[in-house]
Amino acid sequence: MAEPSFIDQSKLRFREGEIIFRKGEMAQQMYIILSGRIRLYVSEEAKGDWVEELSKGDFFGEGSLLEALPRQHTALALEDSDLIAINRGTFMRMIRQNPEVSVKMMQRLAQRHRELGERVEALDASRPQKSGDAPVANLVSVLSGKPHPILSHGSLIGRFDPTTGVHPDIDLTDEDHNLSVSRRHARILCEHGRYFLLEEPGVANGTFVRGERILPGEPRELKHGDRVGFGMVVLFFEKT
Repeated sequence: MAEPSFIDQSKLRFREGEIIFRKGEMAQQMYIILSGRIRLYVSEEAKGDWVEELSKGDFFGEGSLLEALPRQHTALALEDSDLIAINRGTFMRMIRQNPEVSVKMMQRLAQRHRELGERVEALDASRPQKSGDAPVANLVSVLSGKPHPILSHGSLIGRFDPTTGVHPDIDLTDEDHNLSVSRRHARILCEHGRYFLLEEPGVANGTFVRGERILPGEPRELKHGDRVGFGMVVLFFEKT
């Protein structure tokens, strides 16, 4: 009798309306969709704003394979769905045996990163500011002493883009006399009272925490008093 294949061993069925994982849970594996539709919600309860809807051939939850961080979204099956679950060990073996897998995944991640960023910006622009969106932390300029508030739902850091007319949440245009900051340079994410700095794709002059350059796509947790650099612009992170 033939042994079950990898897909048979790793295949999971989720019924319509079933939660696959919740925001805030520690991640153990990623998923590839064989059939069905999955939606990623901003909230823990899978209601209200959502950031992406996925279908056959898409993957999600891949952050768990790169960083031991809590889930940033809640995943809900919109219809009966078959998924393949892949843990970190299996993923690393796939990369070693077939480097094309990593190239295709990075291309897809870059595309999704852009699409998610555009959707988040649209959601932020369309909703009224609530009391829960009040500043909860700041980046304080070493040069001018000016505080740049970080909102509870996170902030995009960069320079004014004259082509699109878009100002990032934390606009360092006036601080950046050497044009060393990218227009979309980095994001600060807030998860359960913890703050993480994530560099955007294509940044030329680097992002630094405590003097160490962080790698693109790898969130770095910020602590009160940390010295943070975007290109040649230096600020301090402070929690209010």
